[in-house]
Parts: sequence; C-alpha cells; structure tokens
Amino acid sequence: MDPMSAFLLSMQAAGLVTSFFGAKSQQKTIELGRKLENAQFSTNMEAIKLESAQGSLAEMKDVRQNISSQIAVNAARGNRGASSVAGINETAHNFADDERTRRMNLLAKESELRAGHILSGLHTAQSETQLGQSLLKDIFNTIPITSLLPPTEKKTSTNNAGANSGAKSFNWGV
Repeated sequence: MDPMSAFLLSMQAAGLVTSFFGAKSQQKTIELGRKLENAQFSTNMEAIKLESAQGSLAEMKDVRQNISSQIAVNAARGNRGASSVAGINETAHNFADDERTRRMNLLAKESELRAGHILSGLHTAQSETQLGQSLLKDIFNTIPITSLLPPTEKKTSTNNAGANSGAKSFNWGV
C-alpha cells in the first residue's frame, strides 16, 4: 500500500472514531432521556392517582355532611321511619355511582398515559436503531473493505476452455 493511500485510510479511520464517539454520546443522551421520561411517567401516574383520591375524599366529606343534614332535618320533622332511611340510602347509592365513575375515569387516564409511554418507548427504540444503522453505514461506506484484503491472482480454469472462452473472468477475492 502506498503512503498516500495509507494516509487517506488513516484519516478515514480517524473520522470513523470521531463518528463512533459521537454515536456513544448520542446513545448516552437517549438513555438519559429515557430515564427522565420514566421518572415523568411515574410522577404523572402518582399525580393522577392523587387527584382521584382527593376527589373521592372531597366527595366523601360532602356525602357525610349531606347525610348528617338529612338526619337532622328528619329528626326535626319527627321522621324516624323508612322515609328518612330512603333519603340516606339514595345519597349513599349516588356516592357509589360517582365513585365508580371516578374509578373508570382514573383507569382511562392511566391507560392513556401508559399508551403514550409505550409509544415514546417505541420512538426511543427507533432512534437507537437509526443511530446504530447510521454508524454502520458510515463504517461500510467510508473504509473500502476490499482495500484491506491482500491482492489476489486471477484464477482461470484450464478445463472446459471452450466453454469459458467468451465469459469474463470473475475474481471473488479468494
């Protein structure tokens, strides 16, 4: 190999080393982004659960106040029978319905957040794949692999000379 080719090949290798370290830096950035996103996902899940729990607590306080008001009103009226229990049961039933609705809304929000997290993970995986493909493409396009192989002699077969007379000799590098 002549000195100029060796110099050019070493410059190409230096460029690949730079590309490799740049890719490693990008990989670390992607990993940090993934960790940050996982922390954000966990925080958002806890925030959604906390919001739902606070809603339930506020509703429970309202129900308790409503029931105590109903008991006081019924006691003032002198109602102690089924009519006073019916109002309390209706309030409790409405609270249970509201609690089921709150639970369904919580599940829907959690599912939406999980779906977004999965999509983001797929985008991250796609970015990592593209980074690796780009690095391999740079390697294979920059350094000609055939220049690294030793020179070979062309082998021709002496058998069937008439059959091969019009065909070109092909060198596989072996």
